[in-house]
Amino acid sequence: MVSKVSKNEFDSPAARLLSSIAKLRQQPTSKGAHFYRTSLRRFQAWSDAFRPPIDSAQKPVLKFLGKLRKVTGKLRDSEVQLDLLDQLPGNSAEKRKLKKALKSSRRSYRKKLKAVLRDPALTVVRRALRAVHEPRKAGENGLQSVAGAERLALDEYRAYVGGRSALRPENLHEYRLACKRFRYIAELAGDVPEAKELVDTWKRVQDVIGEWHDYLMLTTLAEEVLGDSRLRSSLLELRDKKYAESVTAVEEAENKLIERPAPALKKQPRATRSVRRSSTAA
Repeated sequence: MVSKVSKNEFDSPAARLLSSIAKLRQQPTSKGAHFYRTSLRRFQAWSDAFRPPIDSAQKPVLKFLGKLRKVTGKLRDSEVQLDLLDQLPGNSAEKRKLKKALKSSRRSYRKKLKAVLRDPALTVVRRALRAVHEPRKAGENGLQSVAGAERLALDEYRAYVGGRSALRPENLHEYRLACKRFRYIAELAGDVPEAKELVDTWKRVQDVIGEWHDYLMLTTLAEEVLGDSRLRSSLLELRDKKYAESVTAVEEAENKLIERPAPALKKQPRATRSVRRSSTAA
């Protein structure tokens, strides 16, 4: 089992990403997949904000990391959806049929993950990550802090909110991914009260939207497997409840962090069909 890891346990985001890949090779599980995906997101946020632009030689490395992210995301999604399904009361034939489809998907994604982890290109990727790894300075504990990272994160968030369109079910997940990026940049500021407040606010938003997105995907799968069923109707109610909670979380975050109002949120009609499933990020 992959144990819970503190973000301060590593010298740099590159070191964390290297560790996540090593653990994933040892145990290609849903928890290992989640650790890899959060590590990759942190590395990307750090790299985008504080590293030079990538050159042509690094592009294959990023492509492979993205490929690994997609397959780990599929594995993680199937596991989370199975957990959500288990939380629903009863053991109807509909529930058993949907669970069977999810377990089949999980086996398939685990097999694909193992195949990707055997790719010889992974050796090149690990070598490239070691090259960008910045060792810890003497006397320091944990990840090196970056002065002003919290201000940069907040400025980017305000620019993002000021330029976005009205939120809808179709782009709410994109908002969640953006908040992850802002959160990971703010974390680089270290033990700064302002940074902690931002991190807590964005984590609240991403967690609530993440729950909605998980129910969205499970509802869509139920429609594909079961059609217009009683189980799908129950999932639709839960999906819409989570959407309303997500809208509230976004409004609260923006009222707290934005100096001027952003475009109004668009409420989701209850009769609207499920949004097409998309891949999830950690």
